[in-house]
Amino acid sequence: ICRSQDSGVLTQHALWSVDLSLTHLDWSPEATLIHFQGQYPSICELDYNILQQELQNVPKTKAAVDVADFCLVEDVTSARWFRGRVQNRKEDLVDVFLIDCGNVLSVNIARISSCSDDLFILPPKIVSGFLANVLILQNCSHSVVERYLSSLTGKNVTGFIQALLPHKVLLFEAPDINSDLVRHGFGRHVDRDTFLLLVSMLTEVPLKQNMEPVPDLLIEKSRGQEFCYKSSSLQGYQDMLSFCGPKFSFGTYSKVRVTAAVHPGLFYLQMADTAAELLQVSKKLAEICEDKTKGCSQRTPENLGVLCAVKGKDQRWHRGFVQLLPANSQIRVFFIDYGFFETAKIENVHSLPPEFYSMQIMAFPCTLPPLADQDLVFRTQQMSLLKAGLLGAVLDVEITGFDKDNHLYTITVLSAKDKHLEEPEPIQNLPSEPLSDFEEPSPQDRYENYEKILGEALYKTLEAEEIQVGSFFMGYVEYVQDPNHFWIRTQKRNQELEEMMAKIGEHFSQVKMDEDVLLNLEVGAMCCALYNEDFHFYRGVVTDILEHGAEILFIDYGNVEKVPHKLIKNIPKTFAGISPFAVCCTLVNTFPLDDVWPSATCQFFRKAVSGKALLVHLIQTFVVDLFEMGSDKSITEALISSKLAEYIPCVPVEKKQDVLDKARQLQRSETNMRKEQRQDCKGEVSLCRNETKKIEVHSCYKALKFKPGFEVFVRCSHINSPSDFWCQALDGSQALEKLMDDIQLHYSAHTVPLHPEELCCIVKSPEDGRWYRGLVIGNRKSRVIVMLVDYGSIILVTPSHLQGIMPEYLLLEGQAFRCSLYNLIEPADPKYCGDWSPHACNLLKSFALNSEGVLKCKISSLLNVKNKGICNVVSLHNTQTQQSVANTLIKEGFARVATSLTRKNSDVFPESYIYSSFDLSPGDEEQVYVTHVNSQCEVYCHLERNTEIIEELEIKILEATENIQARTGAVVRKMCLAKYLDGKWYRGITLSVQSSLHVGVFFVDYGNTNISERKSVMFISRRCEELLYTPMQAVRFNLHSVPTEELYADALEWLINAVLNRLVRVVVLGKRDDGSFDVELFDGEININEKLKELILSLSQKPETAVNVAKLKNTQNYALGSAPNRKAIAKQELVQNQKRTGPVKPQIKSTSENQHTKQTQHRTEKGTHQLVRLAYKNIDPGCRIKCFVSHIDSINRFYLQVSDDESAILKMGEDLNSSDFKDSLKLASPLTVSDAVLSEFEEDGALYRSVVKNQEDDSSYKVEFVDYGNSAFVRKEKIYFLPEQFLSQPRFSIPCSLINTCTYRAEASFIEAVTEKPLLVEFVCQIGDHWQVKVELLDVLDEEAESDATLNSTSVAKSKENLREESQQSEKYREAASTIKNESLKPKPSAKQKVRNTRTVQAIETETGTILSVQSDSSFYVRLTKENNLLTSMERHMMDNIKKFKTVPEKDVKKDLKCLVQAEDGKWRRAVVQQIHERRFEVFLVDHGITVEIPRGPVPQQCTNLEEVPNLALLCKKNGDKTALAAETQNEASPDGFTADTSTPQLLFFAPLETDKAYSGFASAFTTPYEFCVVLEDLLLIMDKVSIMLDNLPGNMPSLPEAHLVPGACCLLMSESKNKWSRAQIIHVDTTVVLKLVDYGHHEVIPYHDLSKLKQLPIELANLPKMTYPCILRGVKPAGVDGQWSDEAAAFFQDCLYEKDLQIFFREFGPNSIWRVDIVADGVHIAKKLVDAGHANYIDVLLGRRY
Repeated sequence: ICRSQDSGVLTQHALWSVDLSLTHLDWSPEATLIHFQGQYPSICELDYNILQQELQNVPKTKAAVDVADFCLVEDVTSARWFRGRVQNRKEDLVDVFLIDCGNVLSVNIARISSCSDDLFILPPKIVSGFLANVLILQNCSHSVVERYLSSLTGKNVTGFIQALLPHKVLLFEAPDINSDLVRHGFGRHVDRDTFLLLVSMLTEVPLKQNMEPVPDLLIEKSRGQEFCYKSSSLQGYQDMLSFCGPKFSFGTYSKVRVTAAVHPGLFYLQMADTAAELLQVSKKLAEICEDKTKGCSQRTPENLGVLCAVKGKDQRWHRGFVQLLPANSQIRVFFIDYGFFETAKIENVHSLPPEFYSMQIMAFPCTLPPLADQDLVFRTQQMSLLKAGLLGAVLDVEITGFDKDNHLYTITVLSAKDKHLEEPEPIQNLPSEPLSDFEEPSPQDRYENYEKILGEALYKTLEAEEIQVGSFFMGYVEYVQDPNHFWIRTQKRNQELEEMMAKIGEHFSQVKMDEDVLLNLEVGAMCCALYNEDFHFYRGVVTDILEHGAEILFIDYGNVEKVPHKLIKNIPKTFAGISPFAVCCTLVNTFPLDDVWPSATCQFFRKAVSGKALLVHLIQTFVVDLFEMGSDKSITEALISSKLAEYIPCVPVEKKQDVLDKARQLQRSETNMRKEQRQDCKGEVSLCRNETKKIEVHSCYKALKFKPGFEVFVRCSHINSPSDFWCQALDGSQALEKLMDDIQLHYSAHTVPLHPEELCCIVKSPEDGRWYRGLVIGNRKSRVIVMLVDYGSIILVTPSHLQGIMPEYLLLEGQAFRCSLYNLIEPADPKYCGDWSPHACNLLKSFALNSEGVLKCKISSLLNVKNKGICNVVSLHNTQTQQSVANTLIKEGFARVATSLTRKNSDVFPESYIYSSFDLSPGDEEQVYVTHVNSQCEVYCHLERNTEIIEELEIKILEATENIQARTGAVVRKMCLAKYLDGKWYRGITLSVQSSLHVGVFFVDYGNTNISERKSVMFISRRCEELLYTPMQAVRFNLHSVPTEELYADALEWLINAVLNRLVRVVVLGKRDDGSFDVELFDGEININEKLKELILSLSQKPETAVNVAKLKNTQNYALGSAPNRKAIAKQELVQNQKRTGPVKPQIKSTSENQHTKQTQHRTEKGTHQLVRLAYKNIDPGCRIKCFVSHIDSINRFYLQVSDDESAILKMGEDLNSSDFKDSLKLASPLTVSDAVLSEFEEDGALYRSVVKNQEDDSSYKVEFVDYGNSAFVRKEKIYFLPEQFLSQPRFSIPCSLINTCTYRAEASFIEAVTEKPLLVEFVCQIGDHWQVKVELLDVLDEEAESDATLNSTSVAKSKENLREESQQSEKYREAASTIKNESLKPKPSAKQKVRNTRTVQAIETETGTILSVQSDSSFYVRLTKENNLLTSMERHMMDNIKKFKTVPEKDVKKDLKCLVQAEDGKWRRAVVQQIHERRFEVFLVDHGITVEIPRGPVPQQCTNLEEVPNLALLCKKNGDKTALAAETQNEASPDGFTADTSTPQLLFFAPLETDKAYSGFASAFTTPYEFCVVLEDLLLIMDKVSIMLDNLPGNMPSLPEAHLVPGACCLLMSESKNKWSRAQIIHVDTTVVLKLVDYGHHEVIPYHDLSKLKQLPIELANLPKMTYPCILRGVKPAGVDGQWSDEAAAFFQDCLYEKDLQIFFREFGPNSIWRVDIVADGVHIAKKLVDAGHANYIDVLLGRRY
């Protein structure tokens, strides 16, 4: 840029962007500039390799060379010749720069040769130069900068060549690097003019500015450009400068900074003390302009030629002067407070707010004295001082003249002799982001100072608070680092803190920025410092001295921040003497599982304690235990029970019951004393607000969701208009009333601070003074806009009316759902221009009011309305009068039936098809076509009278699929057209499936579901109104009185054959709330319902045909055949199981909760017996006792029975179940938690001592069987008072955990090792009621002898042999488990254990089964054929009762949770959570042997009945000719083995890879950055071999056995897309088979009945690796808020990979054999291209820097 004072026309030249691959960077304080070397990615390596060979062969001749001459030079060490340029010569020693290598070679003149110019036609391979427009700050650490620069080596950068030095040395601007340097505080931005002047002064050589186009060699394509300008005019600005610029008189001395310069005759100065004022201006402009920038589009600035606000390259806002019209969406702006020009994006330029007009212009133009008035020495001195100013020094100057015409001051810079020059400081002191990779390590004494200060502060606070060790107090956690470092403030001093903060704020509001600065910075000094987040001053203590400031511990809150020196003020004496309000604490006996606290644990702890009043128990100085108010469970227990921390009893603590008693006493006293001392959240100031992430709306409140067709009674809670009103479902009114009562009670007595970033809140309505659940949706001046989520109304309140919401108040769904009559009716009154008239709104309100209690809402469809979200299109009618609100509005003339124009509203998108009942009502008869049979009691049908509509739909669908216009423009994402197996297209709704290349489709006009390839699915354009708004044609009918409890395959098959695709007659009997109809089905005169019932009745009388899931229990202890009498079995098993568990009931697995009491407590009820609580067994720490395991929840929670208690347990069982005793029992009522009772165990009908855990519902309780440890749900009529004679003995089961779990590598190995084994147990220590133990296995032979003695002593009639025979069936599973080949699952046995643990069991039975899936280690999952009926019954039970299952909230879903998931076919399946990811759960389907991923969200939990059913998928391995069961579960319902096909399913493998190594290859089957495959060049020879073998396959190949048709198995497929045989892997099996072509990456689908097309792999092909590696692009995520890749992003990504040679870096191997990779194409990371194009964002900032 060349700028002068002369006016002239401004011309522009494009600076084309250039790519460079950096090979070296370096910097030193002496050198000032950053030097780099690099290569152009566009060069051809082959050309340089050929040239290198020519250099070796060309004849060499000696030559005399001078500096800058080109020559050839020989490297003595390698004896090779290179091209070079002479840099220096000293006699016969010559320094030569190798232009193709980048290094300097020092050689004797004899090693130099001349050469022809032809050898220098090819440009130098290495280019070098300096980074332009950025300077490293002089006070920066050299080592830190060097580390950062070295990290850039090898990276590709894009930039602009600004100028050329001699020998083609570049001044290269790399905007990304410049931004990084400025952001991290390493450097400062310098405008182009100033930088070029500085370079010319440093190098003392002329610059050739880059005003011409870049050579073609450097430009691959025109990716972008920047403009430079010649000859500029500042007319207009000079006029403003004369009015608003600074005024000086001759002889004035000032301290100044140089802010910009063009040449010594024109540069700009700024007073040295204006930096702080300009910083404040920048921040105020940012507050005003940032919001405008986010929402603006490209446009011309409002007022050209006037002042504006502009965002500079330093990312800060400044005042500017717009000089000319924009070019290429960029505009040139003069920064009036600094004196330089800069090109800015047009969206970053706005009109300057008027309040900034009158502010003085800070920069003023200056010149040095004319040359004629100076001698050479003085001129040189002035230039040297000016150069120091350009580098950042503060200059002392004298004003010696003024040119009024050009408003130009003449100045003389004073030398150090006259005025001492200050040390250079950064001109723009930008706030820097920390960069962990480059920070210097902290000194050791820094930590010691910090700890010393913390200790002193703590003792002062404890003294002021009058808190003693062992006492309790109420407090708040202000700041959390981890569970061992957090800061607590007591409630007692709230008022004192607020008063002090108000006074501090008032004091410092009168203090200017440079006043009252703490001059003597010393560690430990008290001060007041500015907190950057809210610009308030807080008390602090200096913990460390930095170069330009200090680290400050804010003693009233706990966080430590870096603060600039000028913002650290002297603390007034009145505040210095007050003790700190926050103390640093650690949780008692709580330690991380590893050496450090992981972020997940810290986040869990932070959420558990933030924003709520806590009860604090001070156990020792610094050491506390925390309790939520009103809870008996401590935060420590929550961390331990969640397996996020380890409990190590280093500090002795009181018994828990004593602690709780004291805590309750304190809470009662606090409640009474502080009713008038409620905390006001308005005064709360928290320095750790930025610790809590902003809560997403969808994670706060769950929404009520209804499917189209659903009907529900409602009340209208808020009405805006007929197009926008809110309803509440009446069936939720009781829950809402209870919630509202709880909220009023809690918030009338408590205050919960609301963090600024939280949107969910509790708000106090100014209308009625009641508290409501709310959602913050905006701000208006000093008020907050809040929507009441349970009512739909919006209120405007002050911040003081808001409080934080307790987690328990988030559980209930938001009770209001948005509704509209849109698409049904539209406004009819033309006076209101398409809006609803007030009369129409009032009529709707009146109708809703008069229909209170009888108003029914039918959901017709769902819409997505812009700025409003999901809206339910509904019809409202009064069930008493049968009046419809829509008809009433039409009748009154306020509305008319909606036209198609209404549907074209661009702000409204349909989210579902329209439901229609087609005016069906009870008593109607209809002729229907059955299109789909969903089950034996449910079918989908077409109404015969709708045949024409369906035919018209088919025509419209055909037109849409053939019309290319229908495939473009706005589309509706969930509503689609999908190609079915018959090749035709049909309307559907998309569903997610496991394969990323496929999608599930529910065909709305037929009722069935299918999996389709994504290429066979097209979304419906908004132009296709008929397809979007024609009602769904499939009507769901329920066959009246047909049993639904049990499913029969024979009944389903009969129904399909009888009615599918046939015209039948239905008689409508009624309508259900879900939109389906109860009907009777007739084929002629044959009643299909009656025939089905007869068939089911006959099937139900056959053994093992169907199983009632509600009655499924563990039956593994009984022989095959009919079950004997349950009472007889119970008596037998009391004897059989005496050694281990007593009755059979302990097999139920359910996590038991902690017991909170040891003492026996009594509660007397009027007219009832006493309900009591049992004591625990008294055991001395350190004793060793022989025990058996009675129940196992996990390795950290299991129950032991002492061997000596066996006879007492048996005797108690007999006494409790005698007939005389049972007759005398009385039902227990009322019941409370922890009451000891007698409960009947449903499995055997026997009574056992129990403790009430909690109430499940009105009719049942969860109880723990205290003598065994397991839990179950028992109906209240099966719970009795516990007579006093059974209170003398304590509970016989002892809750325990292993003190050292390292002995067992997995939970399964622990269960296998200890189940039914005698154990020698050492009771180490007791934590509450829980014992930590050490366990040793006893010798088996000794145990058998003891077992015989026990049997004789109890007079059991059966012999030992008979007992073994009877229990053989129950032992099979555990014996089979001992054949597990994987030794990592077993504990390492001691010498005594080896005899017992190394036995193997051969298969003794043969069973048929189905292979479900194949694992990578050749093991596979199998389901036995005889279990198929059981599976069918379970699935029907889950489907019918899914609403009754307990739902686990998303935040409570943990690993190993037993849950239910819904498959693509709509059926529910049992599953266990294996992994929890950011957006999904990974679960294992225990009855199907496969792992699937489901979206994160609430999941149904398995009930006890389902948990007891053994897993039907059994893990197996080949064992010779038989297959041994490798059981991974503890269910015991499987035989020892079964015979499979002689060969297991075939597998293919991947060739091994090295991580972080660069591989060459190309992409295959690429769709999005999350779905693509790569092929490596290293495998091309193998690929050729595979192709040849596939082309020469024999004509007759064996078909794939149906038993091998399982996910993971591999085979051969004649590919339709490739028209040849291809190797394939089975992905999914249903009515279709989804296969992946492993050598191409594509998927193909074939119908199941075409199984014969699949062939077995020849061994030679099976031994060759797969050619493609499935990949995910690492480091980026979609830019859209929905987390999905847009079509534009996918197309851009495909263009980046198409026919490109790629560099592939395999970084991480993930689930499902998918690699996370970095891809480089054309020298640029694909991830960077995606981000630069706006299609993606970096997952983290540091990752983005590497690209």
